[in-house]
Amino acid sequence: MIQTVIKRDGRVAGYNEEKIKAAIRKAMLTTEMGEDEALIQRITDRIGMTGNNQMTVEEIQDRVEIELMKSSRKDVAKRYIAYRDQRSIARRAKTRDIFLEIIEAKNNDITRENANMNTDSPAGMMMKFASETTKPFVDDYLLSAEVKQAVKSNYIHIHDKDYYPTKSLTCVQHPLDRILQNGFVAGHGESRPAKRIETASVIACISLETAQNEMHGGQAIPAFDFYLAPFVRSSFIEEVKKVEQLMGVDLSHLYNIEINDYLKKDLAGLEGDARYLQHAVNKTVDRVHQAMEAFIHNMNTIHSRGGNQVVFSSINYGTDTSAEGRCVIREILNSTYEGVGNGATAIFPIQIWKKKRGVSYLSVISMRWLRWVVALACLKTVMGRRHL
Repeated sequence: MIQTVIKRDGRVAGYNEEKIKAAIRKAMLTTEMGEDEALIQRITDRIGMTGNNQMTVEEIQDRVEIELMKSSRKDVAKRYIAYRDQRSIARRAKTRDIFLEIIEAKNNDITRENANMNTDSPAGMMMKFASETTKPFVDDYLLSAEVKQAVKSNYIHIHDKDYYPTKSLTCVQHPLDRILQNGFVAGHGESRPAKRIETASVIACISLETAQNEMHGGQAIPAFDFYLAPFVRSSFIEEVKKVEQLMGVDLSHLYNIEINDYLKKDLAGLEGDARYLQHAVNKTVDRVHQAMEAFIHNMNTIHSRGGNQVVFSSINYGTDTSAEGRCVIREILNSTYEGVGNGATAIFPIQIWKKKRGVSYLSVISMRWLRWVVALACLKTVMGRRHL
């Protein structure tokens, strides 16, 4: 005897024979012979008494079809089967509409949900198909009734619901300092520790991309300027050594010389150590700029997750007051202003300025840098290039 019923969303409810009667009655009313209450009652009694203690909705409906086919009312059985098919199509209609919107590449909330995902590509379409069908599965089978009601009432929001069944990690920050000092293993490849600014920039990109392939959510570098500053100095030392080799002089006393700022200047009128020092600074600034330019371009072109989206990346900076740290910030801002390719706005990385009183806020150095940050951030907008 049937006691409980498992509904399509996984909930368990008490058995109610009136629902079976109502369904059979609707089918009968669409036939020429009309309603037959005696037959309805016999079929309902037989199903209720001979069924298992607990059955699914689909199992009960299958039993109704069999009993109708065994009866003299084959016409009712056909209408009942047709009705079930129509209801099944209706339940799938929403998914069908969503799929068609993805296939037709319509510009809406579904296809443009994430700024870093290209749903026009085959891989992007496949990911959206999976995403949009996983969300209702989570609602129907993985969330409790209380949680679903809380979501519906906007008390809570489940971020990236399509990844809920995977138990994946979400947004993380990268210990880039340790990665640059020790290297890391990514898949079948291995990265050695960085020695110069160009290598540090590439490893930062690879680190973000590798983690993005292992999880969902954004990838962040919490102290971009601090982590890359040492490699500005090491690149400067390399430039000094190049001058040593070219000129045949010993400039080791310049390796760790204090530098107030890495600013490019004309060499005219400079001689001796001053000329060598400024030449090394100029070359270093060029290298830092190229490294930051490469970082910006890579973060907007390197694809992850099956080749359908770029890394959702962000970097934090603003509290490294060293000349090397400020050089990193200046050149990342200059590269951002220049844009990607033919000047297109760089969507990634998202850049976050850290504010700290006495360091990057309400200090002599910070006011100068604040003007740099505000000016360059305002010069480039989503609408294109604007001049102050």
